[in-house]
Amino acid sequence: MSDNNNKGPIINPALCRCCHSIKKCRLLTAEYEFNGGKEVYSDMFMDIFGLVLPYLDGDSMDCCICATCVKRLREAADFRKQVLQSEQLFLDARLKEDDKNAGMLEIKIEPTADVVQSNMDTTDHHDDDSDMDTAVEEKPKPVRNNAARTLKRTRNGQKLDMSRQLSTASKIRRLHRKMEKLLKKEPPAKKPQPKKQNEVMDQNRMALINTVLIVTYSYACPFFNRISFYYCFYCKDQFTNPSELREHSLTHDSKLFENSIQHNKIPIVDITRIDCRLCEEKIDDIETFKKHITSKHQKVVYPVTNEFLKFKLTLNNLTCTECSSVFQFFDSLKKHMIEHFGTHTCDECGARFIELALLRSHIRKKHHKVDANYPCEICGKNLKSKYSMGLHVATVHEKKPTINCYKCDASFLSYALRNRHLIEVHGDKRTFPCKLCDKVYNRRKTLMEHHRRSHLKVFNHQCELCAQTFYLPSSLQEHMAIHKGERNFKCEQCDKTYPGLKSLNCHMRSHKR
Repeated sequence: MSDNNNKGPIINPALCRCCHSIKKCRLLTAEYEFNGGKEVYSDMFMDIFGLVLPYLDGDSMDCCICATCVKRLREAADFRKQVLQSEQLFLDARLKEDDKNAGMLEIKIEPTADVVQSNMDTTDHHDDDSDMDTAVEEKPKPVRNNAARTLKRTRNGQKLDMSRQLSTASKIRRLHRKMEKLLKKEPPAKKPQPKKQNEVMDQNRMALINTVLIVTYSYACPFFNRISFYYCFYCKDQFTNPSELREHSLTHDSKLFENSIQHNKIPIVDITRIDCRLCEEKIDDIETFKKHITSKHQKVVYPVTNEFLKFKLTLNNLTCTECSSVFQFFDSLKKHMIEHFGTHTCDECGARFIELALLRSHIRKKHHKVDANYPCEICGKNLKSKYSMGLHVATVHEKKPTINCYKCDASFLSYALRNRHLIEVHGDKRTFPCKLCDKVYNRRKTLMEHHRRSHLKVFNHQCELCAQTFYLPSSLQEHMAIHKGERNFKCEQCDKTYPGLKSLNCHMRSHKR
């Protein structure tokens, strides 16, 4: 759960790009509230250090920063501000001293040749006439005009060039103005997006404004989803019951939605209850709400539709709001929404996606895949990514608990341990019966696996030789041993060999009779 002073999305677990630790982190590109202001950590890196962090548009788990590094980043920002303020005080003092010295300038203009000649004529006018007749008229010596080069005398007797002194003062004034601009600079915020030449607002911007308006002034409930869990959009609390999620969301101020929304992410919103927050009007349709908020409350709604993905969450079967198809699991319904809103298509395989970022990630992983293994330095196991390698080291070798209980602050090494904790400590009933058969499971994930394998028949791994399909890649590998004639599974009691583990287990039963 995020701190009140740091309102924004929290990813747990995630890889910190600054210290390479795996823990609860914040997104580098998201906007957070802190002490009444807003901060974007990637922009802070640029403003403070001039660093542009790459690959910030990929997986959100690889674009994060932990709370410890955030604190150090804020300290660096405070230190930078302190240095700028100290420099301003220093320049203010120097500027005042230079202005004072400039006021004390004494301008001394030395006499020119014309003045000397006038004085000589006046002196000769008072002399005797006889002396004037016999005197030799001397020509005045040329006197250098130093009025253009003015000097001043300081207390220590040194003479300084006034023009050079004034030049120094002007430089200090310019530096002073530059320091003032730096100190008046606003805290790091999102860069304004350039407008088009025709000044027409694009569809994405209008859809975002409409979404903020609908969520702010209605009871529509935004949320996040992972596997079959629902997360509060504002504080990331975890729920399995949609009714509890809706009741909890009412405790948050809906006006925080605008600051919490992720860039280039299409929000998912539960519209089970809409209604108007500004009056007592009962509304159960988004288009009706738009007309109501415009006519009754004079709010501006732009002419766009399908601003976000709409769901009506229920505890049992989930119904598509577009075509009324029914699904048992939310993940299945969410994938089904691609049929209605999958506007981004892969040119190589035809796969469709709702968001452009998902399409780019698909192309990078499936079609432009680079064979890069990340081996564990401790056990040598190859992992697919740095994040997977870090998570492997943390959970397997360092035994760091990375799975948190959503009802208390306890952490665990596995989901099984957390489920046991939920049953023993919080009294949860962890039973998940299959609605299509009589089997019961103690984990929702196991139930989903059963449903995909037994009822949906999701067999994505196909043999290239006989076209037989399998649910798990390991099952395909065992099947390929039949084609290759490999018999790698040996009975320890009678030395018979078999191509697969399943056939070996069937044989082992004969020894137990």
